[in-house]
Amino acid sequence: MKEKINTELDSMAIILHAGNAKSCAFEAMMEVKQGNVESYNDKYQEARKEIVLAKKAHAELLRKLSAAECMENIDLLLVHAEGHLSSTDIAVELIGDIGELYKWKENLYG
Repeated sequence: MKEKINTELDSMAIILHAGNAKSCAFEAMMEVKQGNVESYNDKYQEARKEIVLAKKAHAELLRKLSAAECMENIDLLLVHAEGHLSSTDIAVELIGDIGELYKWKENLYG
């Protein structure tokens, strides 16, 4: 008999860290738009750390499910967590690029 794995807490960890990453990334963008480069850098680095934690939580959950041969136990909360992680990862990367453009513009035009 296959082991039953409860994915709720692991899914919530993914959502928590992805949510933190998204919040920090958008705060970083607000800071760089106002010319606060140091604050932007701090917030963006915090966003990067949180997205790494979300990806680690996701990888660990998939590893547990795979090791227990329980891949059919994918539930709606995990699907939501994966969607949240994916969209946040894109947002963090894009905001990083936008921030670099704002910093470049500030250096160019003062």
